[in-house]
Amino acid sequence: MIPELGLIFLIVSTITSILLGIITLAGSYKQNHYLLSYVKVLTGVMTFSLCASITCLLISFVIDDFTVAYVANNSNTQLALIYKVAAIWGGHEGSMLFWVVAMAIWGCIITFSTKYQDRAFINRFIAILALVIAGFCLFMLFTSNPFARLLPNYPVEGRDLNPILQDIGLILHPPMLFLGYVGLAICFSGAISALLGEGLTKQKAAYLRPWALIAWIFLTGGNAFGSWWAYNELGWGGWWFWDPVENASFIPWLVATALLHSVSMTHKRGLFGSTTIFLCILAFSLSLLGTFLVRSGVVQSVHAFASDPTRGVSILVLLIAYSGSALTLFAYKTSNLILKVDFAALSKESLLLLGNLLLVAAALSVLLGTCYPLIYEVVTGATISVGPPYFNSIFIPIAVCVFILMGLTPLIKWQTASVIALKTPAILAVVSLLIAIVFTITSRETFSVWLLLGAFSVLWVMSCIVLSLVLFLTNKNQSNSLGLQANDKRARARFFAMCLAHLGVALSVFGATTVSNFEQEELLRMGPGNGKEVAGYTFVYEETQHVDRASFTAIQAKIMVLDKHENLVTYIYPQRQTFKTNAMQMSAAGIHSSLFGDLYVSMGTALSETEYLIRISYKPFVNWLWIGALFMMFAGCLMIYSLRSVREEKVSDKTPTMANLLSSNEVKP
Repeated sequence: MIPELGLIFLIVSTITSILLGIITLAGSYKQNHYLLSYVKVLTGVMTFSLCASITCLLISFVIDDFTVAYVANNSNTQLALIYKVAAIWGGHEGSMLFWVVAMAIWGCIITFSTKYQDRAFINRFIAILALVIAGFCLFMLFTSNPFARLLPNYPVEGRDLNPILQDIGLILHPPMLFLGYVGLAICFSGAISALLGEGLTKQKAAYLRPWALIAWIFLTGGNAFGSWWAYNELGWGGWWFWDPVENASFIPWLVATALLHSVSMTHKRGLFGSTTIFLCILAFSLSLLGTFLVRSGVVQSVHAFASDPTRGVSILVLLIAYSGSALTLFAYKTSNLILKVDFAALSKESLLLLGNLLLVAAALSVLLGTCYPLIYEVVTGATISVGPPYFNSIFIPIAVCVFILMGLTPLIKWQTASVIALKTPAILAVVSLLIAIVFTITSRETFSVWLLLGAFSVLWVMSCIVLSLVLFLTNKNQSNSLGLQANDKRARARFFAMCLAHLGVALSVFGATTVSNFEQEELLRMGPGNGKEVAGYTFVYEETQHVDRASFTAIQAKIMVLDKHENLVTYIYPQRQTFKTNAMQMSAAGIHSSLFGDLYVSMGTALSETEYLIRISYKPFVNWLWIGALFMMFAGCLMIYSLRSVREEKVSDKTPTMANLLSSNEVKP
């Protein structure tokens, strides 16, 4: 009965979302207040129905209702309660339902809590979001029903959740990534609402800016926790491999980063409104494209959710419908508009625009490498693989250019800047490059251009952050270069948030560069009594232990780690696990973590009755990858705090309505 209730609620929410979209658009177009009076009611019903639907799915998991196909395929009576809850988004159908529920909740918050004066903009905003929700609901009803029954022949016991997913990473990574995608859907809806109305004014950009920040924060966390999860769970110590599914979430993050800077300029200076709208559309479209890649089966990955071509085609139809209609509207509205430029070639605006172009270029380069094997196979019938060499050779040089602009831009004035202003940054760049060259030559036997680029990027960004802070603390030229007023607390908070975010990027690049160039690894045949020295540590295999847990049994190696003075550092316990429900085997690495590096030991297959294949790795500063991401997320939260009342600011727009279509600086010829 509960699954049927969940399906009924899903159907009700589908109908309600369609009505909400149509009625609200019609009411806005005709300025019919009677129709618009239903906006809050329909939004509330839609959100309540979706929340009730996912609650029914949760109850089905908790009571082990294996007549529901999704529950039977992703749960088991022995599964811990916390993983039964997380299993809601552990598979395809449930993750889509979670995604739609999150969109509805955010839409409800916008409808009921906003004090934004332009109610017509908000109504169109909600209408577009409702139509997006309707598309996803129809997709679930016809191709991905989470409440599909297995009656009359249903299993007594479930197949269990994939052992790889039985980790804290499942609790953190997918929800954060989906919430980031929801944020992009919010930005998409706001951009289309602006196109349908008077355009993206400063006031509307101020309203969208916190939502863009929220999306970026969750996408940052989703990508970072996904990398951390793979590093800890897969057993081979990889933190990034340019896997197609990794790329599918990384590409929208790159565009969302560009969107953050673009919407900031639109809010502050009334510039690049068309760019902001385009980036909103592009970011949301790329999130849908990533969903298509993950769930269609066109790419093979350990991270992939599903391999059903029917579902893939349906997502592709949604992508074409939403993105195609949005881009068509964008082209129509911008066909007779030109950009009025009021800034010099050397200015903060120019550098920010160039940085955004480079971020989009980086995203498209990753997209090309991800999709090229698919295109090649369709055209030629043969298969080809694109691996890290391509991505490193294309992406890293673009990223270095972005880092150069990241350090330079905060030091340059708005509108116009003198070439003399480049004197100090030029000195910093030369010093950073010389130090990086010396470090690269002396730290390795062979010269590595990737190490050089990484070291230079970190030194350059860090030195520019220090220079920006010095200028701020000494109150030199603040109103011109950094754009701060002495008594503007929110502006100061935004400045510190910017520095913190750039610091987070530098820390992540530092971690990635260090572990990629200085990792040490040994693949050994070890048994009780064997020892090996790796990276100045001695690893001694003491004994093999047998472990019995509720969901798995394991063969566990007890490995003692000694430092160069033969003092005990720690014990590490890598395992070879066998799950009871499906006899699936997997390696669970033993990791000793510190700020300076990880001792990473994984246990492979048995080579004899007493010996096993053991992989020992020393990964210097690998944790700074994720520490940097935490810095970026905290910086985003600080920025949102500084903007807490910006959305309610009264920004006067004195330009005519059509002249203000996309931004206050874009006018008809």
